[in-house]
Amino acid sequence: MGCNDAFHCVSRKISEAFGHYGSFVGRHPVWFVVLPVLICGGLAVGFMFRHDETNIEALYTPIGSRSSMDRERIKEIFPDGTGDYYNPMNLNDHPLGGIVLFRPRNDTNILTPHSIGEIREFAEKVQQWKTETAEGEPLTYQDACGRLEGTCEVWGEVVLRPEFWQAYEDGTLTFPFWESPWGIVDLSVWLGSVNRTEMDVVLTAGAIKLSFTLRQDSQEKKELSLEWERVFIDNMQALNDTFFTHLLCAFSSSQSMGSELDRGTKGDIMYFSLTFTLMITYASIVSSGGDCVSTRALLANAGVLAATMGIMACFGLFAFIGLDFVNIVGVVPFLVLGIGVDDMFLLMSAWSGTLGDRELSVPKRIGSTFRAAGIGITITSITDFLAFAIGSTSVFLSVRNFCLYAGVAVLFCYICQATFFGGCLALHGRRVYAGRHTLTCKKLRARKDMSEEGQKCCNICMCGGATPGDEFADESPFEKGPRILLPKLVLWNPFKAFVIVLFAGYIGVSVWGVMNHLEQGLRLKDLVLDSSYYHKFNTWDEEDFGVAFPVAFVITEPIDYTDQATVIKMMKIMHKARDDPDISPIGTYCWFIDYIFSPSMDISSQEGFVRGLKEDFLPKHIRYHNDVVFSADNTSVIASRCHVFSNNVVESTKQAELMIRMRDLADNAPLPTFAYQPAFVYFEQYVMIMQSTLQTVGITLAVMFVITFIFLVHPTIVLLVFINIVMIIVGIFGFMGLWGLTLSSVTMIHLIMSVGFSVDFSAHVCSAYMLSDARTRKERAEYALVHASGPILNSGLSSLIGIAVLVFSDSYIFQSFFKIMLLVIGFGVLHAIFLIPVLLSWIGPTNSGASEKTLSSKHGPSNGNLPANGNVSALGYKKRGSTSHHNGDANGVNANGKGGEMDLNGTARRPSLLDALGYMGTDNKGFTDL
Repeated sequence: MGCNDAFHCVSRKISEAFGHYGSFVGRHPVWFVVLPVLICGGLAVGFMFRHDETNIEALYTPIGSRSSMDRERIKEIFPDGTGDYYNPMNLNDHPLGGIVLFRPRNDTNILTPHSIGEIREFAEKVQQWKTETAEGEPLTYQDACGRLEGTCEVWGEVVLRPEFWQAYEDGTLTFPFWESPWGIVDLSVWLGSVNRTEMDVVLTAGAIKLSFTLRQDSQEKKELSLEWERVFIDNMQALNDTFFTHLLCAFSSSQSMGSELDRGTKGDIMYFSLTFTLMITYASIVSSGGDCVSTRALLANAGVLAATMGIMACFGLFAFIGLDFVNIVGVVPFLVLGIGVDDMFLLMSAWSGTLGDRELSVPKRIGSTFRAAGIGITITSITDFLAFAIGSTSVFLSVRNFCLYAGVAVLFCYICQATFFGGCLALHGRRVYAGRHTLTCKKLRARKDMSEEGQKCCNICMCGGATPGDEFADESPFEKGPRILLPKLVLWNPFKAFVIVLFAGYIGVSVWGVMNHLEQGLRLKDLVLDSSYYHKFNTWDEEDFGVAFPVAFVITEPIDYTDQATVIKMMKIMHKARDDPDISPIGTYCWFIDYIFSPSMDISSQEGFVRGLKEDFLPKHIRYHNDVVFSADNTSVIASRCHVFSNNVVESTKQAELMIRMRDLADNAPLPTFAYQPAFVYFEQYVMIMQSTLQTVGITLAVMFVITFIFLVHPTIVLLVFINIVMIIVGIFGFMGLWGLTLSSVTMIHLIMSVGFSVDFSAHVCSAYMLSDARTRKERAEYALVHASGPILNSGLSSLIGIAVLVFSDSYIFQSFFKIMLLVIGFGVLHAIFLIPVLLSWIGPTNSGASEKTLSSKHGPSNGNLPANGNVSALGYKKRGSTSHHNGDANGVNANGKGGEMDLNGTARRPSLLDALGYMGTDNKGFTDL
């Protein structure tokens, strides 16, 4: 058996199954309309009980990363000190609190008496804000604040003290390190955009940062802190411009990123209603061919409704079972609606192909429709579903939940199209073959008869119509145009040469974009709206203070701190760290270094070392209290940590590289140590995103190859589809970089999705090519264009309309989705209708078994034996070499009704089986026999 025969054999078996199913739908359409509505409606109710996950760390950082495990180790070793010894330099976890940045309103220097006075007055006001807990208890800042030596620690309050102002006026205030009355202070944490002399004396400053710190040393205190944060944000948003005379401010809290991201995506869900309206309008216009009887405009609305039902059923189901709804799932309706409308166009195109045989009853006609389009919509749905199923194994929760929602929504959409829309198609068929009006369902007269009676044109147009007798008679110019024009253009030799040159340039530009412009990482501030208060805060913070952070080297086991060799090993770790180009060479923050140079140091014995440290040194240097852990009997130090400080590291890739270098340094150190910083949890995504994306996309490509081989069989065709997919993926990667998109956990979702989408269009063209009975490659390629170009163009355009409204969104998630989907659909359509037909006309498999009288695509719309579209199956073919029959006998059926065809039950009327994929019907029932 050759590859062509294998393809036809596989397709025939699957097509027969779809034919039986379609006939069953045609006989019982009402059940297939009512039951999906009831089931989907019932499931949709569950969406009212959904739970939203807005925690940024949970959504956009890898699950089970090394940083998250290191954080658990830190929490086990070092007790939380936010309730007694608050110090932002050595926190175990991300800090809670409210942060305010101040800039001068009409001056370049914020260090003026008026500005400092306003900041001092504001700080006092914030600490007086009150609210109530869930139990009705009063809550103020003093109830939840981070404490140091029994008082609330407002981080940055040092710049409001008289000593600071006096030093500034005296010209003794130096930056970044100032020798204050309380010890050496790093002012770069609180003063931004500083102008100083060559001797580091501060002249002016452009910004001041205040942090209202909060406790998290117990779950109860953490809940109070989070409640106070919400009050802080509410009150800050309520402050009007008149509150400050000399200042401008920006503010944030630990919850701001998540809440603002959620607000941005939810605010743009309103676009879905507009998308639904546009999709309904577009589908109605494209399907408005024929007359008042045959038009499918209302039927197209049912297809859009079927896709919407599938989306709501999926969302409701997952809400019932408790799967978290993540903000990025907000793009699923736009995605799945486009997929569902694609399936609808394929089914309607297959239906139009049955109109040429008037002998079919409606049930058999629906069977023929599903026999023709069933495999096509199944390939589309299976490839998309499997792509999302593979994506659901991602280490990113946002990607995982998105893929679960999207994959199941695609599956539900497919089911709704096969049931609800199939039932509506059957009811449409009953109305059409009863000659009734599409709106009023009244019996109509033919327009020709009405014209002969002299009736008005408007009346003829609005009230005239008849059951169509020719295939594709109900199609509009939007559907007929591509199959007439594209074969002549695409297979014209000069244009074929142009296509090859064009796509060669496309590959070159794509590779250049990948190599030179594609970046990794996700700046979290980009996830929120530009109008968000958090975006403003983050922008100011980067401009005035940059991104600098301490990195801790944690010694996890007891060591002999009195041994000289141990001291040398510790010093080597710190020196090597400070030699790193992204680590500051000054400003080491280490209890051990300060202790060995203090009068409290006692190295006479281990007990003396511990006694001097615990009883004398730490009470005088309380900032180190959280960095040393003693044994239960206070005879040894069982764990400790020292810190170095990074330079300004803004780029996400450099942040990830710095984290890796510090880890490698610690892992290779002669002491039991590891490197830690709470922000490392976020840096993990920059390390894993490329690996995770390539791995997921690679697995998805492999699965798509297997699925394509199952349905298309022929190795040349499968290889061509696979190469086409790879070209599209390379193009998406390259043009992402050129469009300013980075490779992140957000765009990773779209890349996974694009693999499934890339299969769809190319598979339609290649399957149509394989279905052709023509001899030459050119004729088969022409046939593929005739029967696949219309559905592909309308499917692609409908998907673009589905996402078009997102171009007006301010959300980064929706904007990136729009851009990548535009690339996916655009490249997919261009490859399918230009590149693949050209390549098939040169290297496609030939059909050596075809008869001398081939089915050339130039006969397409007029030949009753041609498939309705470019799907993997086809509407009934005559036996090869037989003559064509039109309205009268059905495809090869002789006068006594016993031709060389199979009936719908698969029983052979002659011993030999036909080399055919479908069946147009052998019964002689009239088309009004419903």
